[in-house]
Amino acid sequence: MDTFNLIFIIVMFIGFAIIILSIIKLNKYDNAKPISQVDNSIKEISQAIDKADLAMDDLNLLSEEIFKRFDEKQQQLLFLYNAVEKNQISPNSIDIKINPEYNKKKPIKAHPMVDKITLMANQGMSIPDIASSLNMGQGEVKLILELGKD
Repeated sequence: MDTFNLIFIIVMFIGFAIIILSIIKLNKYDNAKPISQVDNSIKEISQAIDKADLAMDDLNLLSEEIFKRFDEKQQQLLFLYNAVEKNQISPNSIDIKINPEYNKKKPIKAHPMVDKITLMANQGMSIPDIASSLNMGQGEVKLILELGKD
């Protein structure tokens, strides 16, 4: 064997060794995602960020509208406060409309014992006697009698 053949065989073994080591090294990274899957993940993240940006824009518009309405209500309140302070209007003349049911007069329900209490009071019984016989408080009896006078 001459020197040329020996060098050729050594270089071939080194080449085969490099190829085998390269294959072994590539097998270690088989668990990594291929580039196409990474691109898909980047697209999904980009779409999610775009949706989040749209949601933030919607929230900003909503908050601007809320602050605008708040400022309007604050201006109305300040106007009414200043008018009351300057005695231009009386507080009783302000018609507050919080809900449609607010200004409706609700019938006052009479106490179920009103008739008995007034009958006993007309018979000359005292408030403590009426309260004890009906198992009620003296203040309650007194209040019912006072309201009955009006």
